[in-house]
Amino acid sequence: MKKRLFASWGLFVLLVLCRGAFSATEKPNVLFIAVDDLNDWVGVLEGHPQAKTPHLDRLKERGVFFSNAHCASPVCNPSRHSTMTGLHPAQSGWYGTVPLKGIEKSYEAVLKGRVPMPTHFRNEGYVTMAAGKIFHKGVQDFDYPYWDEVRSSKYGFRKGAFNKSKFAPYPPDGGFFQKKYPEKVRGKSLCWAALEDSEMPPKGMPDEQIANWTVQKLEKSYQKPFFLAVGFLRPHVPYTAPKRFFDLYPEGSIQVPDVPKDEFEDIPIYGKAMAYGTLPEGDHQEVLEARPEYWQELMRAYLACVSFVDEQIGKVLDALDESEHAENTAIVLWSDHGQHLGEKRHWRKQTLWEEATRVPLFISHPQMRFPNRICDQPVSLLDVYPTLSALCGLSKQELDGVNLRPLLESPDGRRGRPVLTTRYYKNHSVRSQNWRYIRYRDGGEELYDHRTDPREFHNLASKSEYAEVLKEHRKWLPKVDAFPAGKDSFPEDSYDEKVKEFQKKGIPGWLK
Repeated sequence: MKKRLFASWGLFVLLVLCRGAFSATEKPNVLFIAVDDLNDWVGVLEGHPQAKTPHLDRLKERGVFFSNAHCASPVCNPSRHSTMTGLHPAQSGWYGTVPLKGIEKSYEAVLKGRVPMPTHFRNEGYVTMAAGKIFHKGVQDFDYPYWDEVRSSKYGFRKGAFNKSKFAPYPPDGGFFQKKYPEKVRGKSLCWAALEDSEMPPKGMPDEQIANWTVQKLEKSYQKPFFLAVGFLRPHVPYTAPKRFFDLYPEGSIQVPDVPKDEFEDIPIYGKAMAYGTLPEGDHQEVLEARPEYWQELMRAYLACVSFVDEQIGKVLDALDESEHAENTAIVLWSDHGQHLGEKRHWRKQTLWEEATRVPLFISHPQMRFPNRICDQPVSLLDVYPTLSALCGLSKQELDGVNLRPLLESPDGRRGRPVLTTRYYKNHSVRSQNWRYIRYRDGGEELYDHRTDPREFHNLASKSEYAEVLKEHRKWLPKVDAFPAGKDSFPEDSYDEKVKEFQKKGIPGWLK
């Protein structure tokens, strides 16, 4: 009897040891969460003191938040393609001016034998699945072997004049600027609405449907490790969400940003052109003229959308924690770029200032549990691909980003170089630990000391005492800037046109 007991116990121990050895070498699953247009208005990042994001905040208990993370390009299309391929726009030529067809035609020539992130995981034994907005149009922009399974991008919108976009539902009346400019005018998406149930798709808001699909996938078992990509649409405009999320932020209570009256005196003309926006009189001027409280209304609506998407992320995290995959899944959460809400008199992304380039970035790994770690080293979204590839034991590709594993393992880790962000051809920002340096294609420059000027109010580029700082940051500019994909030269773009307009008609008073 004792012999049988010892034999059984020995077998049990052997099984446990074998299981432990298997788990230590098993490739982790990846839960890859993208959030559209989410800036640093997240509780843990302290971007806005009133932001309510309990589910995003709880991530800090299981991994590392990078509080100084920045995009490679401050607009959706090039940011997402650079993140998913690990290639910088200044090398690929995939700028915001390049249509998706241009990217598709140049894809293989730019990749030069490399493959995008989900394809790399797929090629090395992962099952790849996706829902929502991962690339610009959705789970993919064109036919390419990224995914084994995708969720349809049909969300069952109710019939209506303003419900024809993947970002719908829009306000039932179209919103303030739709009514002001009923003809087709770019920029009328600066609108908001606290939606009643009858104004939403019958199956819920698109992000609710995306979250529900993801929960279903996490409840299943898989024969191979998975790479599960989920792309949420809010807080992208229009700022519409269920009414109960607006109720979290009482009307009239929202703190608006400080905008000094002389802030634009030291901004080069190309910076003014970026700030102008797309509405006929300029976005900020139009918002100020709409009605006295419209600025606060838009900020309140953005915060409501942030809290709404935070709840959807919470559903996904709950499903993961309750699943069989809880102990063997790496998590990455990122946003494609930031968003201005009146700072620098701007109302979109598409600039080279902090509000547009700074993004939330979170990474955890089941074998590296460092709760409450905040890393303030400057890092790039380009680093996500090489980092995930290394953490999951994939073969190495030659990419433009940096493997952040040393920063995950040690609070004293260093990336080794500042972050380069590019907006259109030859407009660059270099973000180091303490400084932001901007150089526009006409040679205009800006320099900000984040130790004393975190809101970037005072441009120091013209002051002689900062010559060495400028020199140090200029060396990180690209030695060669790729022409826009498909072009053998650089044609003028909308910023050149706006600069010429300023030179001919004068700079608007609100930008002086």
